[in-house]
Parts: sequence; C-alpha cells; structure tokens
Amino acid sequence: MSDERDLVIMTQNIWGGVALWERRRTMLARLIGEVRPCILGLQEVHAQAASGDLGQAGELARLVGGYRAWFAPGRVAASGACEGVALLCREDIDVLDHSVEALTLDREDPFERDSQRVVLRAAIRRAGVVIDVLVTHLSLSKRARARTVRELVSFAARERQKSQSLGAVLMGDFNALPSEEAVCYLQTSAGEACWADAWTQAHPGKAGGTWPAGLPLRRIDYVFVQPGEGWTITRCERAPFSGSDHHGVIAWLRLGA
Repeated sequence: MSDERDLVIMTQNIWGGVALWERRRTMLARLIGEVRPCILGLQEVHAQAASGDLGQAGELARLVGGYRAWFAPGRVAASGACEGVALLCREDIDVLDHSVEALTLDREDPFERDSQRVVLRAAIRRAGVVIDVLVTHLSLSKRARARTVRELVSFAARERQKSQSLGAVLMGDFNALPSEEAVCYLQTSAGEACWADAWTQAHPGKAGGTWPAGLPLRRIDYVFVQPGEGWTITRCERAPFSGSDHHGVIAWLRLGA
C-alpha cells in the first residue's frame, strides 16, 4: 500500500498521429495500469476538437480507469482536429486548478512554422501540500527550444507564486539532449529555482536514451523536479516499450514529512 508522501510521475510521448492507434492504445493502457502513476504527462496527443472530448487522452483515461484527463491543444488544423499535450491525474489526487501557456512561434523558422507548442500545468494537493505539475513538448527547432524554455521557466515561476506550491514537477518530450542549451538552462537558470533532472539524480553518468524506442540512443524525454523541503528522488526508470517511438520516463518522489 503506497504512502501519501509517495508521488509517482510518468511522462510518455504517445505518437498519437501514427497508424495502429487502437493496438498501441491497448499497450499504453496496460503499461499505465501496471505503473499507476499519480500524474501522467502525455505528448503528441490527438483530438477531434480543442476541448479534448473524443481525444486520445480521454480514451486512455477511460480504458485504464481511475484517471481524469486534461488536454491542451497546440497545433490546430482547419478541420478543428488538433495535437497537443495532456495530463492524466489519478482520481485520488486532489486537482485544485489548471492553466495553459502558449509558447511563442517563429513562422520564419523552417523547423517551427505552424507547430504551436504549449505548456499545461495543474496544481495538485498531495500529503497536505500543494504541488505544481507541468507537461510540455518542445519544438524540433533548436533555436526555438532555447527561446521557449525561458518562457516555460517564467510561466512556471508565475504559476508557483499564485499557487504557493511547496514544489514542482516538469515533464515532457524536450527534443533536446542533456548537453543542449535548453536543458542546461533549466538546471542552471539564474534568478530562478533550478530544476533537477530526475534521471541524472538517480543514475549519474548513465545515458538513459529514450528515442528511438527500437535503439534508444538519444535522451530527449525528461522528468525535472523543483523539490520542496525534505523531498527526495528515490528512483527514476525508463518505461518499457509501449507502442510508441519513445520510451517514457517514470520518477518516484518521496515528499517531506
């Protein structure tokens, strides 16, 4: 039986726009059901409308059972169909509120164009304290990642000030290696509370590649933590293959007494 001070976080790019979704959805649901994370951040989530109704996040929540889904559209087609990010929150987690931030877009950048990126954030209560959790999917453009990670950090700081959260978790597909400017900025950003890379904390010196799933040479999926007093990252693992081109990342946190 888990202690309320345990917080299990998982991030997974679900590759939602690719064929055989029904088959891959079953594999994803099985993995989620086995891990039962408190909070699950999803990327490349497709939906028929910006509301997220009839979208893939809701499908997974219903299939696994015991979860509620929040969806934030990024790229929206003329038909209304969209792709974005989502948070699945276990039903025993108290969700206080949520918010979305659209990151800036440079339409002159050939690697960015109309690929709008967003950050979805929720404030939850766990073990009697408020925690902000955020999920994002950064651009394929290195230049855009360097720019928008600063916007992401500012957004998180503003929301934490509003929620008065004790700590925060940021997860997602960053499309960036650990050595890249965007990832380094998160861990060394001047004037802001730094974000700790859960994988590095748990496996110092180990590569931990997450993409491509068949031969994961690049680590581009992350769980970052701004720890509250007394928090510890007790474990961090790469998720098993689940029908996506990315391995997910699972982090186990222990909240302070």
